[in-house]
Amino acid sequence: MKKIIIKLTGVYFNILAYVKPSLLKQKGYELFCNPFSRKVLPHHLKFLETAEMFQFQFERKNVQAYKWGNGSKKVLLIHGWASNTFRWKKIIEKMKEDDFTIYAFDAPAHGLSEGKILNLLIYKNCLDVFLKEITTVDYAIAHSVGGFALQYALHDNKEIDIKKAVIMGAPGEASDFFVFYKNLLSLNAKSMKLIIEQFKHKLGYYPSYFSAKEFSKDIEIPILLIHDKDDKDTDSKYTETLSEVIKNSRLLLTEGLGHNLKSKELDYEIINFIKEEVQVYY
Repeated sequence: MKKIIIKLTGVYFNILAYVKPSLLKQKGYELFCNPFSRKVLPHHLKFLETAEMFQFQFERKNVQAYKWGNGSKKVLLIHGWASNTFRWKKIIEKMKEDDFTIYAFDAPAHGLSEGKILNLLIYKNCLDVFLKEITTVDYAIAHSVGGFALQYALHDNKEIDIKKAVIMGAPGEASDFFVFYKNLLSLNAKSMKLIIEQFKHKLGYYPSYFSAKEFSKDIEIPILLIHDKDDKDTDSKYTETLSEVIKNSRLLLTEGLGHNLKSKELDYEIINFIKEEVQVYY
């Protein structure tokens, strides 16, 4: 059934491209920006409610945020696509045992936050609002698209004062996302052209602008780059390239953890990196 729906959606989009291109632009943009985020389940909520829960406003919508602990080391956790703050449960539990104040928020259209769409610009702008209006953090740990958004924020907003960051399993080029949908839905050239035009209209840039390699050229803080060689969702080659672009970086390639990159040992690697005195790795 799922394959039939995907095929019919592609046919529908290709027809709209000729009979009603303005509607195709709208529908294409909405689909490409729909994270189809997982619901927050009762056991997720039970853990999330152990935090000090608060909300902040972003583009007239409520974004759900969380705080654990009151330690001297302030760290922000940034989740990925179709995820939410619960994905950090294990590392939060470890950090709570140490001298950390832990912040996190559910991205727009994710978790307990309002909204229906998310893209890289929205995520970056939401991150900017959190850091400017809510709190200053010393460190950031980001996964997947959250890592891409963090790189974009560090590139675009020089006022961000983060000492170190960990970027895990992040994609490298927004253009890949469009290739994925083109192939998945069998979209023709006209459909893709119209959808890309809509993204240019909404975001101000063509997809090719959103490049982790370009965003990271001026990042100077220490970065721990983590990617799994068996990641089926994002290609580890991008992270390997970033390790060459970001001079003050350390590369950690894992095996067998996939895109989620969850393991007790890796959590301790991340925490130890954060706790180290600031070092230069090049």
